[in-house]
Amino acid sequence: MNLIRISHLFRAYFIENKKQLLIFSLVVFAAAVLDLTISYQAFLSAVFASFVTFVLAARVFQPSLKRNNSTHFFNLPVTTGEKLIVATVFIAVVSTVLFLLYTAGAYTGYYGLRPILNPKSINAYAERGFSVVALWDTQLYLFIAVALSVFLFGSIYFKKNAFAKTLASGVGFFIGIIFYQLGLLRIAFGSLNNLANIDTELVVKLRDFEFVANYHTIPIVLILFFLSLTYLRLKETEV
Repeated sequence: MNLIRISHLFRAYFIENKKQLLIFSLVVFAAAVLDLTISYQAFLSAVFASFVTFVLAARVFQPSLKRNNSTHFFNLPVTTGEKLIVATVFIAVVSTVLFLLYTAGAYTGYYGLRPILNPKSINAYAERGFSVVALWDTQLYLFIAVALSVFLFGSIYFKKNAFAKTLASGVGFFIGIIFYQLGLLRIAFGSLNNLANIDTELVVKLRDFEFVANYHTIPIVLILFFLSLTYLRLKETEV
């Protein structure tokens, strides 16, 4: 691993995407300002900020798969691992900046524009306050990190429309899992109406099972899994 090559490639990513990143940053900030100007919880703007990061993750390798750019990208004097590191760090940095802008926009809208547009609501601030969605929610951050790793894999796996195809594949996968679990429950208990009769002691044992109790490790495993798939797919594409 060569830090000089990594820094050069990292700088190139930002230069090539600076216009797009600037537009997305301004839109995320403006959406948060507007959201908290009219509401007490920045839910819609949080979803929008997450959506933007997913779109960016799904576009990381897309330009490199185009016929005019693929030869140049895959012949760069950079190893596959270095390309993956740069792409991962790039998405992590951009996601962090966007969520900081989202938070700044939420505070600006709530404490800046709301008192100006609705002075009568000032007295309610001390009593109600507001909530910035996912500000320090570790579980939600882990979920977002898993989703980013999935979309990063989709950006190299699909040659076109990576975001839409990755999203459709993920939704289809979860629907399949739901039907699979419902099928297992139906086989085990005969009818879904019998779920209320499940032994409480069995539920407690499952809850205390070490793997389930340490559920926060599952997202980390998934992140490493999809990053490994991304590396292998990137390596295969180079060959």
